[in-house]
Amino acid sequence: MPDVISSLDSVTPELLTSILRGNGLLGRGRILDVKIHPNPAFNSIVAHLEPVYSADAPAGVPERLFIKIKQQHWGRDEVAFHRLVAGQKLPPSMSIPLIDGAYDGDTGVSHCLMQDVSGTHHAPVSRERVLTGDGVPEEGELAGCVDALAGLHAYWWEHPVLREGPVRIPIPFRDEDRYVAEVRKQAEEWQRFREKAGSELPRELLELYERRIEALPALWGRFFQSRFDGLRQLTVCHSDCYFTQFLCPDDPSVHGTYLSDMEEACVYLCAEDLVYLIATFWTREQRQEDGREIRCLKRYHASLVESGVRDYAWDDLCRDYRLQLIWRAHLPVWDQVNGSTRDYWRPKMQCLTDAYRDWDCTSLL
Repeated sequence: MPDVISSLDSVTPELLTSILRGNGLLGRGRILDVKIHPNPAFNSIVAHLEPVYSADAPAGVPERLFIKIKQQHWGRDEVAFHRLVAGQKLPPSMSIPLIDGAYDGDTGVSHCLMQDVSGTHHAPVSRERVLTGDGVPEEGELAGCVDALAGLHAYWWEHPVLREGPVRIPIPFRDEDRYVAEVRKQAEEWQRFREKAGSELPRELLELYERRIEALPALWGRFFQSRFDGLRQLTVCHSDCYFTQFLCPDDPSVHGTYLSDMEEACVYLCAEDLVYLIATFWTREQRQEDGREIRCLKRYHASLVESGVRDYAWDDLCRDYRLQLIWRAHLPVWDQVNGSTRDYWRPKMQCLTDAYRDWDCTSLL
């Protein structure tokens, strides 16, 4: 394996030739030049690459590549996940094929070199649309996203690799001490939130959050401990699963839907991703229009079962969805405490707490 690629300046024709040869993608010929098209990204260096091959290169070599470089250890888990996928005999179809990935534990730098699917796929909604409250994809693309997510979860459902790694259980759910520490941290953040922004919330919303904080400690023994100890009804979750992370095919008859940006992949409850997808930015009206939320959840569960998941009933999914609404209601609190503007955290809080009430999460506490 070549060294970790730390900058776009390192992406040379010679390096790409070596990587593609090592992966059996360039049996003869070489790359003469590479056109690099950088993309703006929040915490990564990303670019689309167009290799220029010599005349003797075989047919079918990758015409476009995509590279993602991360610093400060942020890309470690994403590299580990994609290498895990690449090592499977039949990799899950919603994962973008990895060509090369490496992580340097000393420097914290990592890279993922992948096939570039931007010529055949597109995001169902933009980040701008999501933030302006227009985050509902058209019906066909919505169905494709739900099916892709169910496929990801079904593939890794109670998979033996969950016990072996490299994808890991989130730190707060590894044992009771760490869970208690996380609950304490959330309680402290809630108090800081109340001091800064509590006056903006109606009394019933303050009471909802106070009741939630009081009840969190007991949820470990009631719902979480035995499942994480036994890895029951758990799977690999994306854990940052907004619609902007999906890539829908321009032609669904030729390609399927992909999930991108797996840097926060973890072993967890499948409803983690569903709450991100549905309840975090959809308003009550958007969730309830034509029964959209229930239709998505029903479709997801049916797809999960069709893919071979057993002993996970509709009622189990509803319970987990409610649990994750309880857990993720803290997201906008964390956002505000960590400097997000009111225009970002307040609509998210409204969406999540509306869903919290609609699903009667208080009765689960």
